[in-house]
This record gives sequence, C-alpha cells and structure tokens, in this order.
Amino acid sequence: MCSTTASGVFELPHTMEAPARARTHVESHLCPEHGRDAGTAALLAVTELATCAVLYGKPPIGLKVECGVSQLRIAVVHRTEGAPVAEIPIDEAGGLRSAMLAKLSRSWGVDRTPDGRQLWCCLPTGAMPARVVPPTGTRRGPAM
Repeated sequence: MCSTTASGVFELPHTMEAPARARTHVESHLCPEHGRDAGTAALLAVTELATCAVLYGKPPIGLKVECGVSQLRIAVVHRTEGAPVAEIPIDEAGGLRSAMLAKLSRSWGVDRTPDGRQLWCCLPTGAMPARVVPPTGTRRGPAM
C-alpha cells in the first residue's frame, strides 16, 4: 500500500447522484504521487461501478479507493436482498459493461460479500512497483 494516501470507505447515496459523487471523491482522493496517470480511467470506471450499485443494489453503498503504488483499486460495495441474489447482467443494456472495464483495468470483478456484493477494478497507475530486494544469501534464477 501507498504511504502517501490514506484509504477509507466513503458512503454514496442510493440515487443517480452516486456516480457524480463517486467521481468527485476519486478526484479529491487520488494519490498525488502515483495516481495521476490513472485519473481519467478511474473516473470512467467509478462511474460504471457506482451506477451498477444503484441499479442492482440496496443501500448503503460504499466506495473505497486504494493506492497500491503501481495500481489503483476502486471498489463499490452495496447490500443485496433476497435469495438468490439477482445477478448483475454483464454487457447487456443497463448492465455492467465488462468490455469497458477490461480495457481500462488490469483486472475487475464482482464478488459476493456476507450481506451484498463488491464491484471492483484495479487500474494501472504508471508508477513502478517497489523493488523487492531478496535477503542476503538467497539466489534467484537457475542454479549454476
């Protein structure tokens, strides 16, 4: 995790204002050190995730943005009701546009939580990951 930017959960309204508020939150909490190259993609992705949470979820809706130096992780969580939980249509009219998320991100997904669902994606920031130096005495690569 990045030591420059703190992460936390920001509550979004269960209205069509959620995507705009999510964009505002991402813009104001984007890591100044690592996140600038992911900014435009982050705004598109968070709009998609927040819209799906409003259309297919129940309140409360939470947004979490985490800087992992080389990637920015955006997650939107929401409650669901009913058994079985209605699935979010993927790539259908009004559903989650996976092709867009796949082009913007390194990875994305929809995970079940104990009381709902988490929609997430990981966007490249353009920053190089921290170099891991192996402990003294260890070898990497083929043995000679």
